[in-house]
Amino acid sequence: DGAVRYIGAGNPGMARGGMGDVLAGIIGTLLGQGLTPFDAASAGALWHAAAADFVSDEVGEASLMPTDLALALGQVLDDG
Repeated sequence: DGAVRYIGAGNPGMARGGMGDVLAGIIGTLLGQGLTPFDAASAGALWHAAAADFVSDEVGEASLMPTDLALALGQVLDDG
């Protein structure tokens, strides 16, 4: 249908092996909770990018690791 969503979050530190695996897991979890594919992809990408920004503020973009991002997802969701 041509729908588009823009996500202004995220940073270059996300260009690391394993980040896509974390994103796929987030989207899969949201799909499993009943979101439509478009909403799951949109919400998952935003949550993933927000967690990357949160972690990079703590460790820097160069040190951003997928495991750190995955561990921060709950805190990012709680902080809203």
